[in-house]
Amino acid sequence: MKKFVTSVVAALALTAAAPAFAADMPVKAKPVAPAAAPSPWDVAFGTAFTTDYDLRGVSQSNHKPAAQGYFELDYTATDWLKLYTGVWGSSLWTGFADAEFDITGGARLSWGNFGLDLGLIYYYYPGGLNAAAGLYNDSWLEGYVKPSYKFNDWLTVGGVFETAFNNFNNKTCAPGACVGGTTWVGDAGHYYVSGNAVITLPWHPVADVTLSINPEIGYEWYSSGVNANLGLVSDTYWDVGLDINYKAITLDLRYWGTDAKPNVVIANQCGPTATGSANLCGDRFVATLKFDTTLSALK
Repeated sequence: MKKFVTSVVAALALTAAAPAFAADMPVKAKPVAPAAAPSPWDVAFGTAFTTDYDLRGVSQSNHKPAAQGYFELDYTATDWLKLYTGVWGSSLWTGFADAEFDITGGARLSWGNFGLDLGLIYYYYPGGLNAAAGLYNDSWLEGYVKPSYKFNDWLTVGGVFETAFNNFNNKTCAPGACVGGTTWVGDAGHYYVSGNAVITLPWHPVADVTLSINPEIGYEWYSSGVNANLGLVSDTYWDVGLDINYKAITLDLRYWGTDAKPNVVIANQCGPTATGSANLCGDRFVATLKFDTTLSALK
């Protein structure tokens, strides 16, 4: 009887200890699936509202507010090469066209702190060619080169060169305005070069708010054919802005200036215009509120 009791006690002790033994046994971990590689595709998009659409010192909205927006499809081919295509658009008030759409495509290359953007831009003006309304603002293609270099966390400098391949405004002008009457005479070259910088300030007024100063100076010149047929004159422009950035939102406060002046005999890029503006140029302050993000940032 004593032997039987002892056996029962031993069996119960083993049974009670079984969970502890099981817990102490090593368990083979389930294999963890590798993290999915990020997609090489992305879409950047944004919108902006500005008190004056100013392009290189010349108002494109007749000193009135403008609404703007864009989207861009990006493909990261390698760690140093990104291909892109996109459309940027803005409302206009100059009377030259109903709107402006800039269709771009190109490649952004990077080697260390050096960057290079090579691309084409097609300036499209719906409603720009309307003989009944006296509009002769055509569409044309330009090429651009944009180098940049990041010296450190607070200073990046860059530049832009752009050319119209001797086809500015598609060699179109209003009847009687061209030196040949209705036929463009001469060349149609347009060139533009500028230098710019982004200076990030070390001071943050509140958390996640970044301040930066963005000065730029540029020179835009036209061939003799453009001067004669359209009256456009070469000019130097400058601007300096303070960017206040919070995540995807940026408030750009910028002061523009140019040495171009309106030509009262033959209208040039400064005016006078069909909508009554006597001067689209001149120094001015412009405020722009922008929202920029990407699909990958929203995930």
